[in-house]
Amino acid sequence: MRGKAWWGLPPLFFLLSIAVSARIVAFTAAQTESGRGRGSGSLLLEISRRPVFAFGFRNFLADVVWLQAVQVAGSRAMSHEDYDRLSSMLDAVTRFDRRFLIPYLVGGVLLGDSPPHAGEALRLLARGRENYPEDWRLPFYMGYTLYYVIGDPRKGAVAMQEAALLKGCPPFVGPLAARMFGEGNDPETALSFLENLIRVEDDPVRRGVFERRRAEVLVERDLQYIEGAVAAYRKSFGRPPGALQDLVLAGLLAGIPRDPSGGGYRLLPDGTVRSDLLPERLKVFRR
Repeated sequence: MRGKAWWGLPPLFFLLSIAVSARIVAFTAAQTESGRGRGSGSLLLEISRRPVFAFGFRNFLADVVWLQAVQVAGSRAMSHEDYDRLSSMLDAVTRFDRRFLIPYLVGGVLLGDSPPHAGEALRLLARGRENYPEDWRLPFYMGYTLYYVIGDPRKGAVAMQEAALLKGCPPFVGPLAARMFGEGNDPETALSFLENLIRVEDDPVRRGVFERRRAEVLVERDLQYIEGAVAAYRKSFGRPPGALQDLVLAGLLAGIPRDPSGGGYRLLPDGTVRSDLLPERLKVFRR
C-alpha cells in the first residue's frame, strides 16, 4: 500500500509544476499589460535567477519570455522604458536557457541601439561569448557597440580583432580592425564598417538597426563637411555666412548636400549646421 502511494507522487509533482508554471506565465502577462513588468523585479526574472523554482520548465519559460521580448522589440518607436523591459526579459531568457543563441545576437544589437543601454548590450553579448566562444558574431557586435555607441575605437578594434580570428568570420573584419586602430572616431571608417555589416547581415531586425545608423553617419559626415566650409568662409570674409548658399557662391561648396534622412540642412547663428529630421549630433564623432 505504501509503495502505491509513492507511485502517485511523480504525476502529482508534474501537475503541480504545470500549475505553477501556468501561474507564472499568467502573472507575467498581467505585469506586462499593466506596465509593471519593466523593472528587474518581475517574477520571471527572479525565478530565472533561481532556476530550481522553474520545476524543470526552464526551456519552456525561456520561450515564453522570448516571445514577449520579440513583441517589445518589434515596436518601431521604442521608449526608454521599452528598452528597460527588453533588457530585463533578455536577462531572464538567457538565464533560463544559456544556450539560446538568438537572444544574445538580437538583444545585443537592439539594446546597443539605445546609448543608455549600451552597457547592458555589452554584458549580454559577453554572456553569449561565454556560452558560444566559437561564434565570431558576438565579439563582432561588441566591437560595433564599443566603437559606434560607446565611442571607444581602440576597445572596438580589439573586439573586432578577436572576431577576425574565429572560424567563419568575413575577410573584411581583420582589415577593418586595423583601420579602427588607426582612424577611430572618423565617419568614413564608420561608413565602411556599416556598409560591410549591412552586406553580410541576414537578420532584418539587425540590418534595420545598421541601416538607420548608416543614415545618421551620412548626415554627420555632411554636417562636418559643411561646417568646414563655414569656418573657411569666416576666415576669408571675417564674418559668418548668412545662408548656406553663400558657401556655394564663394566656391567653398560645389552644392548643398542632400540630407539622406529626407530633411534639409540649416545654418544656425553660431555657425553650426543641423539636420531638420536628425537634430541630435553624433557625439562619438565630435572631437
